[in-house]
Amino acid sequence: MIRAAICDDEIGTCSDIENMILNYAKRQALQIDTEVFYSGETLFWTIKNKDKYDLIFLDIQLVQLNGVQVGKQIREQLGNEKISIVYISAKETYAMSLFQVRPLDFLIKPVKQKNIDETLDKYIRLNHLMKNDFFFHTGKFIQRLYLDEISYFACNGKKIDIYTDGGITTFYGTMQEVERQVKGKGFWVIHKSYIVNSSYVSIYRYDAVQMTDGTILPISQRYRKPMKTCLAKLYGKG
Repeated sequence: MIRAAICDDEIGTCSDIENMILNYAKRQALQIDTEVFYSGETLFWTIKNKDKYDLIFLDIQLVQLNGVQVGKQIREQLGNEKISIVYISAKETYAMSLFQVRPLDFLIKPVKQKNIDETLDKYIRLNHLMKNDFFFHTGKFIQRLYLDEISYFACNGKKIDIYTDGGITTFYGTMQEVERQVKGKGFWVIHKSYIVNSSYVSIYRYDAVQMTDGTILPISQRYRKPMKTCLAKLYGKG
């Protein structure tokens, strides 16, 4: 699922872009959820309060907090580089001033279906290349999580618990299956029951790691030497 936000102070423009996105989703058999905002302040406040969007279609000429300011605050104040920003404007002269925001695309009004299609194609292509996914079965369905959202995996009998910022997701599987998917992608096996995302480890000790949420997980004797090797490679120390 892709979560897209549309922000423009023109109601008609928001409606047109939303319909074009949903047309694309229908043709491509994708699930794209859309939400509309009519001011930069409301959009930024929503993102600041932890509502997550994958993609934003953002008008530059907003009344108070304009689109460039919103983009800079997302990147600099919130430190969010994950959200892809697509700028919309009636003027081409803004293009160079957007460099610091690192937008995915820049569309000139009036926006056409072809423009939306090409932008969404680009987003999906780059998303596939840049993000690593973890796939797992729940019943008859296959679900996906981005690896950079996963803190660690824990074995719970015949089930695997996936710990993320959003909570715990459980599926039936084995740690061997998990290891095959995450090998070489920044995850470390520290115990037969735990595989951790090294980006979420805040403290390393000989026999345990502490995760950024404060959870302490043991490093079993079998994995202490491999962990030491990983740390030596990471920090360039013997």
